[in-house]
Amino acid sequence: MRGRLPAIVAVLAVLLACAAAFAQTPAELLIGRWELVSQRRVVDGKGIPDQPVSDKARSTIVFGVDGTWQIFATSHAGSRGTYRWLGPDRIESTTIEAPVPAGNGAIRTIAIEVNDRQLTLTVTLTAEELKRTGGQAKPGASLPQTLVVASTLRRLPD
Repeated sequence: MRGRLPAIVAVLAVLLACAAAFAQTPAELLIGRWELVSQRRVVDGKGIPDQPVSDKARSTIVFGVDGTWQIFATSHAGSRGTYRWLGPDRIESTTIEAPVPAGNGAIRTIAIEVNDRQLTLTVTLTAEELKRTGGQAKPGASLPQTLVVASTLRRLPD
């Protein structure tokens, strides 16, 4: 029995750690540093496969307990803003400072799926929102009527 005691204690510790992770709310799980790893886009109902993020486009977003967020990006200036929970799986985000001045003051509803390792942020943008915040269509094309962007992020150590 003495030889089994450390193994039993180890198993109990793992079970307690798992239980603690499951007990966290989405609001608690959101807090921390997250690195963007891929994005999936749906343009006017047509899906584009997940696109991994290159090292040049790598960015980190930090969600604070005080209702603020900040993006640190390698390819361009970051941005920052505030968020508030609308429900267990949605936040309202307000951009205070964006790389494109037209993005300042933008308010968006973002769907959230979060666990202790992964975060998915999904936002739906209309053509008007894209145009207002500096979105540009390719030459000879028009802006989509709807653009859904699902960003997948992985948790970074604190």
